[in-house]
Amino acid sequence: MPLCSSCGRNTFIPRVAVDLPRLHDRLRNEAGPASVQPDEVTSVLENIQRDLEDYESEIYRLERLRQEKERLEQYATRLRSLLSPFRKVPDEILRRIFDDCCDMNSFRVVHPRNWLPVHTSQALRSKPALVISSVCSRWRRNALSMPVIWSRISLYWDIQAAEYCKDEHAEMFFPLSNFLDRSQQCPMTVNLEIDDYPFSTPGVLHPLLEQLFVQIVRWQDFSFDCMEYSFQKLLDCDRIPSAAFLVLSKLCITDYYVDDNDLVPFLDTAPNLQSLRLGDVFDGVPRVLKNYSQLSHLDFCPRWTDIQNLFEICPNLSSLRITELLRDCNAVGSTMIICSSRFETLAVRHGGWPSNSSADRLVFPLLNLPSLKTLHLETCKPEGNVKGRDERTPEWWYFKPFMAFVQRSSFQLTTFSVQQISICDANLVHILVHLPTLQYLTVDNDDIPQEYSPISLDFIESLHSYRFSSLRPQAGSIIPRLRSLRLLNVAAATFNDLSVVEMVQSRWSPTGLHKVGTSALEVDCLRVFTMTFRNRSEADAGAVYSSLAPIERDGMMIVVQMLGQAGQ
Repeated sequence: MPLCSSCGRNTFIPRVAVDLPRLHDRLRNEAGPASVQPDEVTSVLENIQRDLEDYESEIYRLERLRQEKERLEQYATRLRSLLSPFRKVPDEILRRIFDDCCDMNSFRVVHPRNWLPVHTSQALRSKPALVISSVCSRWRRNALSMPVIWSRISLYWDIQAAEYCKDEHAEMFFPLSNFLDRSQQCPMTVNLEIDDYPFSTPGVLHPLLEQLFVQIVRWQDFSFDCMEYSFQKLLDCDRIPSAAFLVLSKLCITDYYVDDNDLVPFLDTAPNLQSLRLGDVFDGVPRVLKNYSQLSHLDFCPRWTDIQNLFEICPNLSSLRITELLRDCNAVGSTMIICSSRFETLAVRHGGWPSNSSADRLVFPLLNLPSLKTLHLETCKPEGNVKGRDERTPEWWYFKPFMAFVQRSSFQLTTFSVQQISICDANLVHILVHLPTLQYLTVDNDDIPQEYSPISLDFIESLHSYRFSSLRPQAGSIIPRLRSLRLLNVAAATFNDLSVVEMVQSRWSPTGLHKVGTSALEVDCLRVFTMTFRNRSEADAGAVYSSLAPIERDGMMIVVQMLGQAGQ
C-alpha cells in the first residue's frame, strides 16, 4: 500500500484515476483495429484489482477501528457510572426507597380478546417489584432480600375458569407463584376482585386462585370484592385450608350485597383485626361487631341509632369514616351528644342522598370529639350521579351544623382536608379561624366549578400572614401553625398569581417571626406548598412563580402545576 507523501502514514492512495466521462466517450465513439489496445487496458485492470484489494484492507482496518471505538465508548460509559451519586446511597436507604415505590403488584386474568396491544409492557409496569429487580445486579440483590415488596398482590379475575390457558397467560403474566415464593413468610397485602366464574369444577377453586388461598395464614391486609359469590363460598372449596387469619389487621369488604354473613368467616379467627371497611350499602352496624371490640378504625354507612351505641360497642375506636347523613332516623328527637376522649381521626362523606334530606338525619349534631386531630370532608358518589355531586344543589348544605360541631368539640385539630365539597370562600375562612392549631391543610376542587370553589383571590389574601382581607378584617394571622398547604385542581382559567406568591413568601419565616412596622407576628414557617390548576397552561402564569425559587433552594418544597389548556 503506497504511503502518503505529506505525512508518511500508512494511508491508502489509489493507483488509478477514475475518469468515467472519458471512458464513456471512448466506448461510444472509438472503433476499428486502432481502438483496441490490450496492453494498456490490461495494465489498468491490474492496477484496479490492486486498488480494490487495498480498499478491502482499508475497510477491514477501519471496521476494526470502529469496533474499537465502540468498545471504548462502552467502557467510558460504564466507567462514568462509577461517579453516579446514586452509588453513594447505602443499601439500607435503597431498600427504603424500594419499599415506598412498590405499592401493589397487580395481576389481571382476563380473556385474551380483552388484552390490549401493549399488554406485555403494561403487565410489567403493574408489577413494580419485578421491574425494580430487573434493573441491575445490585437492585436485584436488594429486591430479592425484601420479601415485603413481593407480598403485596392484587388479583383481578374476569374469565371463565374453563377458558383459562396457562401457556397463553404465562406469556403475559409473570407467574404468581414466583411472587409468593419470593415473599417467603412475610405478612401479605391481598386485594381480590372476582367478576367471573372462579371454579375449575364445582366446589374446586381454580389452581391460580388456590395458590393465593393456601397462604391465608399470612394475610395481613385483605380486600374482597365479588358480586356473585360470598367469601365463605370460596373458603368452602376443596383443598383450601381451614381459615385462620392470625395476622389479619385490616379487612375491606366492598361488594354490593355485603351483610353480616360476609363477616362470619372472620369471627374468632382474626384476633388482631384493627381496621374494618364495609360497603356503602351495608345497613348499619354489623350484629357481629361486638366480637371486634379491639377495632381502632371503622368505615361504614351507619344508622342514626348506630352512632349512639358505636363507642360502647367499639371502645377502642380512634378513627371513623362515615356518611354525612344517617339511615333510618326514626328516633329523631333525641338530643344525646356522643363524646369520646380517645377519638383522633374522622372522615365524613358528603352526598349519596337526595338534596331535600332533613337536617335531623345529619351526623354532626350527635358528636362531641374533643381529642380529634384529623378531620376530612370528602364527597362520596351518590346513587345515579356519575359526577359524584348533586347538580341541583351545588352548595354545601350543612355548614352551620358543622360549625356547631367544631365549636362544641373545641378540639386542637392538626390536619384538615376538604375534597370535592362546594363551600364558599367566606365559610372556609370562617372554619379556619376556629382551627388555630392547624398544621396541614388540603383543599381539593376536583369536579367543582370555579363559581362554587373556595379557592379565590379573597381566600388567598386571607392566608397572608399579616395583611388584612375582605374575609379576614381582624388583626393577626389565621392558622399561624400552618406547615403544609395544598390547593389542588383549581378550575380558574385565570388567577392572580402574584397574590399567591406574596402569600407564600409571607409564610416563609425560618425564625418564626415576621416584623411588620414596629411589631412582630409569630407565624410558623411554611414547609410545603402545592397548587395545581386543571384548566390553565404554563404560559398563562408566565414567570411569576419563578420568584419562589430562592425559597425553594432554602428548604421549602414547592410544586405549582398547570394541568391543562384554558378553554379545553
